[in-house]
Amino acid sequence: MPSSAQALLLAAALAVGCAHEPAPAPYPRPFRVIAHRGASAYAPENTLPAFFRALELGAREVELDVQLSRDDVLVLFHDKTLEGKTGRAGRVRDLTADELREVEVGSWFDATHPEVTARYAGTRLATLDDIFRSFGAAFYYHVEIKAPEPRIPELVLGEIAAFELRERVTITSFEREQLDRVRALDADIPITWILRGDSPGDIDAAARARFDGVAVEASKLTPELVARARALGLEIRAHRVRDDADMEHAIRVGSNGMTTDWPDRLVRRVLEDMAGGPPLR
Repeated sequence: MPSSAQALLLAAALAVGCAHEPAPAPYPRPFRVIAHRGASAYAPENTLPAFFRALELGAREVELDVQLSRDDVLVLFHDKTLEGKTGRAGRVRDLTADELREVEVGSWFDATHPEVTARYAGTRLATLDDIFRSFGAAFYYHVEIKAPEPRIPELVLGEIAAFELRERVTITSFEREQLDRVRALDADIPITWILRGDSPGDIDAAARARFDGVAVEASKLTPELVARARALGLEIRAHRVRDDADMEHAIRVGSNGMTTDWPDRLVRRVLEDMAGGPPLR
């Protein structure tokens, strides 16, 4: 159970990060505190422990990556190949969902995050079904399509419908083709295009495609890009937030929030502003 301090963070995140609640000035509405692959600085990314940790730290929005198994099940994993983080050769697409559920990712996290006192050896990969079944409406989800298979948009929409989470999901991707498939299947579900660069033309293209938002690398965000997106009716948030300086910059230029490995830092930053205290340094 969360402590009283964690409960305060949870309440603040509900007020600030929820898609349907207004954020306090000077933050734009909505302002999104999105735990990147769960609380991925504190637990193995895209796993159940990472999402439980995000909940404890006050995040009410999470980002997660989906790929397709050999038997067409949506599995959470970021990288193109399994080897770097699991020691298992091949791609997600090469294994069945049952085989992937036996793939261990916690030892990689323990080795690369010695500053985290909790140990996660033995933590396995998860499916989108596992996450939706475990957390339901506790989160607002940003589901990122990471792989090229044309069936993924249809399957993601099917999972969202099965768990009645339509009002609590935005679909995202770097891959414009996948997002176009989503929009062809569903005229209204929120879509955010994650941009590789900072071209104003891409922001214009997102509006023409009837997307709802764009995500720009934090260091490339400018007031001009934010103003352009807003003028076209788009949300604009930051991705690749590498440190506190990136977080501060994304806030300063007026973004609609950001994905961050450290959601607690962003929640604390917003709480300090609400209380009139100094910004996080």
